[in-house]
Amino acid sequence: MLNSEQKVVWIIGGSGGIGSHIAKRMSNNGWKVIISARNIEKMNEISKHGSIEAIVLDATDADQVQSKAVEISKTYGSLDAVVNCVGSIFLRPLHATSPEQFSDTITQNLFTSFNVIRATAKIMMRGNGGRIVLFSSAAASLGMPNHAAISAAKAGVEGLARAAAADYAKRGIRINVISPGLVDTPLSAHLLANEQSRTISENMHPVGSIGNADDIASVAEWLIKDAPDWMTGDVIPVDGGLTNLK
Repeated sequence: MLNSEQKVVWIIGGSGGIGSHIAKRMSNNGWKVIISARNIEKMNEISKHGSIEAIVLDATDADQVQSKAVEISKTYGSLDAVVNCVGSIFLRPLHATSPEQFSDTITQNLFTSFNVIRATAKIMMRGNGGRIVLFSSAAASLGMPNHAAISAAKAGVEGLARAAAADYAKRGIRINVISPGLVDTPLSAHLLANEQSRTISENMHPVGSIGNADDIASVAEWLIKDAPDWMTGDVIPVDGGLTNLK
């Protein structure tokens, strides 16, 4: 158990570029941080930073997510915030995308968000509410070549978040979404493998650069601890102007 004043955040996909930055920021803010992912070695490196605990989890498994949420709540006495950073980047024209590839993209991005909300909202409703942060993509709003699967998955995340925010608005649970452009993380490394592809990606964003993980983590930190309680069901673009500027 924690002291009664320390808040608890669970970051799923916490070993990734964005998730690890969120974990370190929240630890620096004095929160108890639990990170989950499939790879314990990567998580152990992050756990060396402050009050961070690692729990192995397959976020595509609804039963696992449910049981770990209950375990965290019982161990620490509360679950004040949860962030789902699990996702994938699959780029291929629709006609060249197999049903299995499409299904896997939906599972990694949309189904994991469903699992997370379903498991943690039950706990938050029994407490004092909480904050849930999900991740979309600029591709959910823009028609971009080769993005059919990921666009469908991330548009689903946004729809899921709005509906869930309406379900739990009167229960003290605030659900919001961050929608990044291309961010320089290990997940996107294959898209930035050479100078030509990096330059194309940078020029795609009106500000002339791609994002970095801490840009996104800073917004997640704000949504978790400082965003107004009156804010829920919102999608926040953090994309170098990609969505709204020409």
